[in-house]
Amino acid sequence: MMKSYETPTSISSFEYCDRLGALNKLYPFGGSKTEATVIGNVEHSSFEEYYNLFRLDCLKYKSKIFKNEKYHEKRFEKVVEYIEGSSKIFYPSFYQHITDEIPSIKFRLNLHYHQKLQEIQKLIKSSKFKFEKAVSIALPFAIEKKLAAYNIVGRVDCVYKASDGSLIPEDLKSHSSRFDSLIHRDSHKIQLTAYAVLIEAEYKLPVNLARIFYTKDLSYENFDITKKDKIRVLKMKDKLQSILDKGLPPVIDDPLHCNHCYKQTLCKKIAEEGVTEPTGYIPLEGDLD
Repeated sequence: MMKSYETPTSISSFEYCDRLGALNKLYPFGGSKTEATVIGNVEHSSFEEYYNLFRLDCLKYKSKIFKNEKYHEKRFEKVVEYIEGSSKIFYPSFYQHITDEIPSIKFRLNLHYHQKLQEIQKLIKSSKFKFEKAVSIALPFAIEKKLAAYNIVGRVDCVYKASDGSLIPEDLKSHSSRFDSLIHRDSHKIQLTAYAVLIEAEYKLPVNLARIFYTKDLSYENFDITKKDKIRVLKMKDKLQSILDKGLPPVIDDPLHCNHCYKQTLCKKIAEEGVTEPTGYIPLEGDLD
């Protein structure tokens, strides 16, 4: 029996392509690990771990963080230890690939640290916020937060406080191709809107803005999130839950979108075999975003 809930990723895949949304209900997991997906996961974890350590140091050392780089260097060391230790456990066959990537991650974390430091200083000077308030805006107060509401279950990468009291969900992505990011832009917004719905249910505070942080080039993509967007996501969730009642949707006639779909191989294989009726469901339990 099909599970009664969806995830922000499953709803966003439905936005990209009806058939992809249906396939994700049958095959919700991405398949075998690749170098690219493993490196992406490591980058993802590295930035989140650094955010956590940076926030703790800000609370502990206050404004001293502006004058002493040794705190930053120690955070670097802890993140590298975390990468090396977790990689041996979770990705032993990719360990050399991961260690080769560490200098690049360190380079980007160093630049990003200074971006965040400048943001905190700017908030203090231009907006006249106290140090603690500036830190609460520049750094996430929740990381890898599990959320559930309206039969949607997910895990948002980061949640930030905005200066007006609203909240901002942030999703970290390690896309190496900006065109790939562009062609998935609409589905990315749906994913972030689903997070917005969950966050509002959890914290009882509004979400009017969401963003993607691209870890490869340290850039941001912002999305305005309206009430209309949130209502649409809930309607999509309802429609997605019954999408397989009439069998698999047909393959779309859009080679460009198909070529940039992460399940194109599976989709083609099923099409070649002439499968139109689902034969069973793989539980979504534990499949969080």
